Amino acid sequence: MNITQFENLKKWFFAYVAGYYGSDAQANDDIKLKEDHTKRMCQDTIIITRELGFSQQQSLLAQAISLLHDTGRFEQYRQYGTYNDEGTVNHSALGLKILAEQNVLDGLDASDKNIIEQAIALHGVKDLPANLNPDVEPYARLIRDIDKLDIFYVMLSRIDELRANPKKCTAIFGYPADDKCSAHIVEAVMQGRTISYREFKTLNDMILGLLGWIYDINFAATLKEIKKRGLLEKLASHLPQQNNVQQVCRHILNIRDSRIAKS
Repeated sequence: MNITQFENLKKWFFAYVAGYYGSDAQANDDIKLKEDHTKRMCQDTIIITRELGFSQQQSLLAQAISLLHDTGRFEQYRQYGTYNDEGTVNHSALGLKILAEQNVLDGLDASDKNIIEQAIALHGVKDLPANLNPDVEPYARLIRDIDKLDIFYVMLSRIDELRANPKKCTAIFGYPADDKCSAHIVEAVMQGRTISYREFKTLNDMILGLLGWIYDINFAATLKEIKKRGLLEKLASHLPQQNNVQQVCRHILNIRDSRIAKS
C-alpha cells in the first residue's frame, strides 16, 4: 500500500462517518466515540509498527486496517442504538459488507485487499484460528492489540460517566453500571480463560474482562505501551477492594511484567 491509497481510504472513511451525524446530541456523542476511537488507533498503529520494525508500506497497510476495522459500527448504531453485537449484528461482517457495496478496496493490490478484509473479519473473534494465512497473521494479531490498547483508554475516560448514566452504559455495552463483580468472571480471569461478551453481567465484569485481555496481547511492544500509560493500574483502581478482586488485579500486573521481562 502507498500513501496515496491510504489517504484516499481516509477521505472515504471520514466522509462516510460524517453522514451519521444529525440533530440528536446523544447519538452524535456515541458516533463520535467510535470515530475518535478510530483516529487514536491509527496513531497507535504508527507507534507500535515503528517499534516492531515494519516498513512504511507495511505500516500503511496496518493503519488502513485500523482505519476501517469498525466501519460497521456506525450502521449498527443507526439500526439498533447500541454497539453490543449480542442480539444485534456482527459489526465486522457488516463493515465488510459496506466496504464491498461501496467498492472501497477495489483499487488496491489483491494481496493488500485480502489482508485488510481478513484482519477486519477476525479482529473481534474470541480466538484467532490456528491455520491463519502467514501473510495475514501479523496484521490480524496487530489490529487486536491496537483495538485493546484503545479500548482500555476509552473505558477509563468513560467509567465515571457510565456509572452516573446507567442508561448510556446499557445502550453502549449492554451491561448495567453497578458495582457487582460476578464470581465466574473473577475465576475466568484468574485462570486465563478467554471470556465472551455474553458472559458479562455488569460494568465491573467488563473491567475485569479487560484486565484479562493481557493474556491475548500478542506483541511485547503493545505490553510496553500499556505499562507506559499505566492502563491496567488505572482500570484496577475502579474495582472494589474485595480480596478476590484485588488478587486478580495483582495477578494480571505480574503477568504483564513477566512477559515484558522475557521479551
